[in-house]
Amino acid sequence: MKAKNTSPAFLLAAALFLGMAGPAHADSAPLSLVGHYSNQVWDDGEDPHALSGYAVSLYKQGNAVFGNIGIAIGSSEPVGAKLYDIALNEKEGKISFKAKYSRGVEHRKGLPREGRDAKRILTFSGKLKASGLQGEFIEQDGYPPYATVGKEKSVLRKSKDDFTPRDMTEWKQLHDN
Repeated sequence: MKAKNTSPAFLLAAALFLGMAGPAHADSAPLSLVGHYSNQVWDDGEDPHALSGYAVSLYKQGNAVFGNIGIAIGSSEPVGAKLYDIALNEKEGKISFKAKYSRGVEHRKGLPREGRDAKRILTFSGKLKASGLQGEFIEQDGYPPYATVGKEKSVLRKSKDDFTPRDMTEWKQLHDN
């Protein structure tokens, strides 16, 4: 099976705007692209599936930084989630964020026969460089006691995709479906 990386432009699904505290005029400031970053690997079959990796899109408007992530879980489309608790120190190149998403339905001992939503919390902490994002993803179970499920050091390369919504209204429309 041959693998390929793909652009994260279509991964902008299922995310909603998350504003950070900023001046009241932030909505009137122009929306700008921070970048699209990906390390996703896809199979080359008739029905391609995202085998592994992440795709992150980050935008900025005024002091607000927002974005979304696509998480490959082996399905035909990566699972999309909005980013929250985004902290970006552009001067030092430090970035961190979180995302909540579902891996589908989980079945295991101690759960109801029909299973339950496999909620996950994904945390990223690392560096934002001209070439991409570099850091560590920590995945936790979305139910108390929030046990760590996995850790992965990753490098997400900046993609050439330059999709930027015209404004916040357009961005929200893309993600309210």
